[in-house]
Amino acid sequence: MQKKLNLTCETRDMKTSVLVVILIAVALAVAFFIFSKPAYPLTEEDAVKFFLEDLQEKYPSADVREVIEISPVTTSNGEPYYQLKARVTNGLATPCPERIHVYYDYPPKNFVSQPPEYITKGCEVCINEPVCIIAFPEEAVIASHTYIGAEAVSDFIKQNSDAAAEPVFADEYGEYSGVWLVKWASSSSSISYIVVLSKSQNTVLEVIQEQETEA
Repeated sequence: MQKKLNLTCETRDMKTSVLVVILIAVALAVAFFIFSKPAYPLTEEDAVKFFLEDLQEKYPSADVREVIEISPVTTSNGEPYYQLKARVTNGLATPCPERIHVYYDYPPKNFVSQPPEYITKGCEVCINEPVCIIAFPEEAVIASHTYIGAEAVSDFIKQNSDAAAEPVFADEYGEYSGVWLVKWASSSSSISYIVVLSKSQNTVLEVIQEQETEA
């Protein structure tokens, strides 16, 4: 009888131990889920910070990484989040800078994110665009030496390896309106060029040669 009682107690203790182990495992799993889950405070500042950190990891060698658009959005379930758009530019000081636009949701959503959009690539502008508008400085730099009418600038770049461009958009410039002014200069040349590009017409309007004065 005593032996049977001991076996019953041992069985009960074993069941109790198993139950305790299970409860501890469940508690640990819940704690892990709570504390390992990323915190996403829904503020614009945190969204931008999170996005820029992600861009730093994905494009560490880029010359420019900046958020250019951010919009608060609400899902069909009433959950708030932000949609962000960033500019990433490589080869900023070259005649053929590459610009891409990267899109992001914060907090990240459980669906495939939009792939990066190439604005310039391989010294080409308006990639896959039926109507080309020179909207960005990288496009203006490329157009200023690859478009018809800019042959002198193309030769200038070939002859001066340190040739650098300075693109500026102007609402008005002489008789023109809505134009990009791209100045090309080189420390090894006494001349420079200013290329006037129409933003909306996507054409070279004028190429102006200037004589550089010594400082």
